[in-house]
Amino acid sequence: MLYIDGISLSKIKEELKKSLEGKRINRIFKNNEYTISIHFGKIELLLSCIPSLPICYITKSKEQPILDIASSIISNLRKNLMNAMLTDVEQLGFDRILVFHFSRINELGEIKKYKIYFECIGKLSNIIFTDEENKVLDALKKFHISENFDRTLFLGETYTRPKFDKKILPIDLNEKDFNKILENNTLLSSEIEGAGKFLNNIKTFKDFRNILHSDVKAKIYFKDKKIKLATVLDLDFKDYDEVKEFSSYDEMVNFYIEYEHTTTSFMLLKNRLESLLEKKLKKLNKTLSLIKKDIEDSKTMDNIKEEGDILASVLYNVKKGMDSIKAYDFYNNKEIEIELNPLISPNENLDRIYKKYNKVKRGLTNAIRREKEVKEEITYVESTLLFIKNSTDVASLREIEEELIKLNYIKSLHNKKKTKLKKEVKYGVIEGEDYLILYGRNNLENDNLTFKVSAKDDYWFHVKDIPSSHIILKTSKLTDELIVKSAQVSAYFSKANLGEKVTVDYTLRKNVSKPNGAKPGFVIYVSQKSVVVEKVELEKIYKEVINGL
Repeated sequence: MLYIDGISLSKIKEELKKSLEGKRINRIFKNNEYTISIHFGKIELLLSCIPSLPICYITKSKEQPILDIASSIISNLRKNLMNAMLTDVEQLGFDRILVFHFSRINELGEIKKYKIYFECIGKLSNIIFTDEENKVLDALKKFHISENFDRTLFLGETYTRPKFDKKILPIDLNEKDFNKILENNTLLSSEIEGAGKFLNNIKTFKDFRNILHSDVKAKIYFKDKKIKLATVLDLDFKDYDEVKEFSSYDEMVNFYIEYEHTTTSFMLLKNRLESLLEKKLKKLNKTLSLIKKDIEDSKTMDNIKEEGDILASVLYNVKKGMDSIKAYDFYNNKEIEIELNPLISPNENLDRIYKKYNKVKRGLTNAIRREKEVKEEITYVESTLLFIKNSTDVASLREIEEELIKLNYIKSLHNKKKTKLKKEVKYGVIEGEDYLILYGRNNLENDNLTFKVSAKDDYWFHVKDIPSSHIILKTSKLTDELIVKSAQVSAYFSKANLGEKVTVDYTLRKNVSKPNGAKPGFVIYVSQKSVVVEKVELEKIYKEVINGL
């Protein structure tokens, strides 16, 4: 995780000042819905309000924005800040709010001053543009009062700091007060402004002062090749097996973003696709529960028919005007009373019951068909969410996006004139000495791999009963080791958790078929065998292949 609390931001602020103070703006872009980039010559300052990545830094990435968005805030920023000089970078106390101060000479020769407030506070992160008197000129996010009821940011209103609990400023904290906080078993983060959760482990005032007054100590801690913590603070972090040091915050954060595949374009597209599909999944599950209720209610169908049959056996005794009749229930060996409509004839009463029975019967047939369709669609959506989760770059997400557009799940937000993405190899490959393991990375790749790339005598693998990639094993000799290895690849590209044991089905590819009209990736198969394997890291599987294990 990337750890930035208020104290971290105070050090980041100083670094940004050294890099940007005295420089003039020459370009301003809204890269996407949540990010703005401000160019000072060749230096690009990126302000990200993506909920999962609220951050500001000097980016080294040259990636193109995924959306071309014009907006009022960009118009206002360009109108007032082009060729403006950045004169200062300020922090509001030790809160996660930076204020960028700008000065510009207008067409009349007047010096105009402006501010950009960057609020780095999770899902409520925002960029607010004000004049010198803090009058709001525009904002990136216009929160509805129900989302952020503590304040409003209407144009012309005076900027106010988000509501916060009054705490001790770190620079005002003395040793006596620090020790008192510890003696009361109170968390430092609840008493000291700008102190985040990782500072709660500090036990002495000296250590706290060292962290507060030290220069940027940019480090990334790894465990099993995964980032555990990225920070600019000199923390006593222990849960790691490798650490990488950096000369600056910008160097660290650019490495972090590249390593974690968390560029703003990637994160925004990933969040967008996940959000749309999670909403769809929620809707489908609600639909499925209603269908199941209809099926459950249809269990009364037989009772309706039985009532009709019983009424038919005593119909000769029924006279128009009767509101009920007692009859012997030969299905359950008891006497029952059947309600009648006195305004219609006996035969019409009987027809009414049988019509009701046939209606419920038709409804049940439709409900069973819809249940099957909805379940298949849920499987498709869940598998697509899995592929999104496993994606590591914008290109792979774009392929999934194109698939969803073709199926009318989402609408395209891209300019039609944009150059199409270069198509890469349509599946993943693990190459052994005398075998190949091929895996799909989205539903279209699954279809392509299973029905166009593979041969009928290849072996096909899929995790039983949960979303996973299609796996094709090409080999002249099937061994237990290859079965396990292929099953492990299948387990890795599944919804299962690391370390979890799963059952993987496998069969010859010729035993796999695709029903007419089925969604991408959906198949049926027969004559399968099964093997139980543990989900392990893909890197471990690759190492075993390289080492011939």
